[in-house]
Amino acid sequence: EAFSPRISSLLSGVSALYDREVMTTSRPNASWVGPSFIRALLPFVSSPLKTPTRAERARDEEVLLLKPSPGKENESDSDAFLDGQEASMKTKKDKRTPPSRGVVIAAAVLTSFVVVLGRESVGKGGFDERMRFKATRPFLGGGKGGESVEGATTNIEEEKSAFVAVRDLFKYESRILSSDAEKENNGEDARKRNYEMDDGALFGASRQWGSIRAKINAEVFNNNETTSRENGRKLFLFVRHGEAAHNVWGERQKGEAPMPNEQVPCTDEVTGKSLLDPSLTQVGLHEATESGKALMTYMEKVFKESGEEEAKRVAFFTSPQARAIETSRLAVLHTSGVKKYQSASGKSIRVSDLIRNKIDLTVPFEIRRPYSFEDDLTGDLIQYGGLSRALARREEKYLEGCEFTKTLGDITSIHENDDYEIAARENAAQETKCRLGEATSDSVFTCADELGLLVNSDGELRYESNELSMQSVRDRMRVWFANVFEEERDAKVIVAFVHSDIIEGALKELYGDDMKSEYKALNGDVVPALVKDVRPKEYLNFWNETDY
Repeated sequence: EAFSPRISSLLSGVSALYDREVMTTSRPNASWVGPSFIRALLPFVSSPLKTPTRAERARDEEVLLLKPSPGKENESDSDAFLDGQEASMKTKKDKRTPPSRGVVIAAAVLTSFVVVLGRESVGKGGFDERMRFKATRPFLGGGKGGESVEGATTNIEEEKSAFVAVRDLFKYESRILSSDAEKENNGEDARKRNYEMDDGALFGASRQWGSIRAKINAEVFNNNETTSRENGRKLFLFVRHGEAAHNVWGERQKGEAPMPNEQVPCTDEVTGKSLLDPSLTQVGLHEATESGKALMTYMEKVFKESGEEEAKRVAFFTSPQARAIETSRLAVLHTSGVKKYQSASGKSIRVSDLIRNKIDLTVPFEIRRPYSFEDDLTGDLIQYGGLSRALARREEKYLEGCEFTKTLGDITSIHENDDYEIAARENAAQETKCRLGEATSDSVFTCADELGLLVNSDGELRYESNELSMQSVRDRMRVWFANVFEEERDAKVIVAFVHSDIIEGALKELYGDDMKSEYKALNGDVVPALVKDVRPKEYLNFWNETDY
C-alpha cells in the first residue's frame, strides 16, 4: 500500500509469475529460492513509523497464525473471520513511508532475477501441473515450509495421498492413529500379531467381516464424478517375513556399541549363518507356516459366499530378498488352503523390486542377490559379482563371506511346485525418478511397468539409491500401489510378502499425517488394509494410454 498503484501492480504481477513458475516445482534445487526471495524483498515493501501496540501485535498474530481446519464449513468460517479482520485493519492503517525510486527499481530487478533463476532450475524436466496433487490449505503466513496458496503444489506431507485406507476396520488402527498411540504401542496388543488378537474370533478386525466384505465391494468415486472408478478398492494383506539370520544377529547387538555399516559382517560368527541376503531361521520357518494358516483364514473370510470366479481374484507378490521369498513359499505354495486361491488365479507369485526393504547399499542383509551372474546383452560377468559398490569396495578384512553363489532364479526354483515370476525390465533407460530407490512424490504420475525387477543386481544402483528416510519408502510404495491397481485391475485381494519398513511406508501413505506412531510389525505378522484409489481423473488418463 506504500507503493504507487503502477509499481504495486508490477510487483504483484512478477510475484504471481514467481509463484506459478518456481513454487509449483518439487525440485530440491529450487526450494531455497522462496525464502531467499521473501527475505530480500521484505525490507523494501514498507517500514512502520511507529511501534505497534500490544493489542495490535496480538491482532496481527491472530490473523497470521489462524489456520482453517479440514472441512468446508470450517474453511468458510476461517475465511469470514479473515475478511472481518482485514476490513478492521483497513480502518486503522499505519502510515507508511514510500521507499525511494532506487529501492523500488532494485526490488523489481531482484524479483525478475529470482524468477529467471527459478525457471532455469526447473529446466525441461517439469511436468503438466494438471497431473499434480493440489494443496487445499491457503497460505496465511507463519506456517511451516511447503504451504502455499490454494491450487499450488507443496511437499508430500501437505499433499493428499494418492491411495488411502478405508478406516475403522481393523484394531491396529487405534495404535497408530489415536492420541494414546504410544501407550497402546507398548501395551499387550502390540506384542500380538493381528491374527492373534481377540483369540482369533475376528482376526484383528474391529467389526464383523460381512461389513468389511461390503466395504471391499463398494464403488469408489473420483473427484465427485458421477461414474465410478472400476475396481477402485482392494484388500491388501501385507505379510512380514519370518525371523531371519540377521534378526538374531541384531538382537545380540542391542546394548553394544554402535557398529559402522562398513564393518557389519557378512557372516554371523556365532551361528555361522550368512548375513548376505539372509535366510529364515528355524523360528522363522515356523512363523512363515503360521502366517500361511492366517492367510487361509483371511481368504475364507473375504470370499465367504462367493462363487468360483470371485475366488480367482487374488494376486501374490513378494520382495526379491530371500527371507521374503522363503516366507511366501511356505505360506502360499506349501499351505493348501492358500495354494488353491493362487492356482485358481492362474498367476505366479510375482517378484517385485519395489517392495524390497528400505535400501541401504552398505549393509549385507539389505543387499539382494542378482537376477543373473552374466550381463544379458554382452554375456560378460556382472560387476562386483552382484554386490553393491559400497560392499565390494570394503577393506579386505570386512569382505569375508561377502560373495553370492546363487541367483534369484536358483532360490525360486528349489522345489518342484515353486511358482514364481521373475521378470527383469527390458528397457533399463528410465527417468531418474523411476529408478529403484530414487522415487519422488511425483514418481507416481509417470512410472509404469514397475512390478518386476528394475535392475539385474545392486551393483547397478547409484549412491543416490540409498533411502535415507521413510519418506523415500513412502514415495516408492505410491508407485507400487499405482502399478498394482493398473496391472491387477481384476484382483480383489493383493497378498504381499514384505519387510517391516515396507509396511511402515505403506501405512504412512494410506493414513498420511494422521498416523501418529510406528506400527512395528512382528515377524510373521499379517497386516490387512482396505486401500481406496483416489487418484485424480486426469492422472488416470495416463494409465489408460499405457500398453501393458
